[in-house]
Amino acid sequence: MLVCAVLLGLAAGCSGEDLAKANYQRTTVSAEPGTASGDVPTGPIDDPAVGLAALRTVDPCAVLSQDTLAGLGTRTGEPYQSEWGQCRVDVQDAGGKVIGLGLDLGEAFVIDDRASGAVEGLPLIEEQADDTTCLLTAVTSRDPGLGIGLQVNYEGGGNPCGPGYTALQRVLQLLHDNPPQYEQPPGSLLAVDPCGTAGRRALDDVLGAGAAGQPQGLHQCQYSVDGRGPTVTVRFRSGYPPTPDDGAPADLGRGVTAIQEQSTVDGPVCEAGWQHLATGEEGASELVAVEFYGNEGDGTKQQACERAVTVARSVVPNLPRP
Repeated sequence: MLVCAVLLGLAAGCSGEDLAKANYQRTTVSAEPGTASGDVPTGPIDDPAVGLAALRTVDPCAVLSQDTLAGLGTRTGEPYQSEWGQCRVDVQDAGGKVIGLGLDLGEAFVIDDRASGAVEGLPLIEEQADDTTCLLTAVTSRDPGLGIGLQVNYEGGGNPCGPGYTALQRVLQLLHDNPPQYEQPPGSLLAVDPCGTAGRRALDDVLGAGAAGQPQGLHQCQYSVDGRGPTVTVRFRSGYPPTPDDGAPADLGRGVTAIQEQSTVDGPVCEAGWQHLATGEEGASELVAVEFYGNEGDGTKQQACERAVTVARSVVPNLPRP
């Protein structure tokens, strides 16, 4: 089953400071009470700069630039991107300690009731998991629960929430001021809303009348009827395309062939996946996956594949042509 990567969660309080100065004489930095422990914003969250449409095309590794992180120290090594909208970098503070930062611009399954403060006008969920790890989320949507998440690892450097709050604050400031964008080749999926791609008739046939989609991050949407019963998930990502060795082919029309991959888990679960766009870069093709996930009593694995293919055929005409 496809799942979106989730970095972060929960509740506590700390604020940021300039580590390049504060950590020069010693290699620990204590967070001080501040904005993060203030009042939690309760009004509507309607900031377009942190909406899904704006964030889908933002390059997270460019967001975590040296300029953004200058107050923490010096960025070292190469950034690592595991998914669109996610990036991890290391920063060396003035005392030589390494701060690991993992950014997720489209964190899903966020529970805004756990917010304990605010950052740049957004509710802030903050948890110091242990002496070296802090998890922070700026809530960008209450229903569905979405956010911009940051995981911080600060081995031997003191409270990790201080640099975490500083970095998240600066990320949000950049998102409001001409954030860096991915390069989008013609026909790219980067800006496409996956919740607008599955056809109504196909969803009614597979899930029943009234099926609706709910975002699960920037590039994934789960369709269901009132959140119950079987689900269909449409996901866009970059990676290596599926091959015939992975499963049986299925003609989706318009010259598109999907590979049907039955899940190894029990129950009727199957994914129809295909390459939408070859970028010319190894491991960076733009891919589409449509998964049917059923419970016991929802049919066989083969029927799950047939249902995934039915929805996949309705998705293809709604995608940009490469």
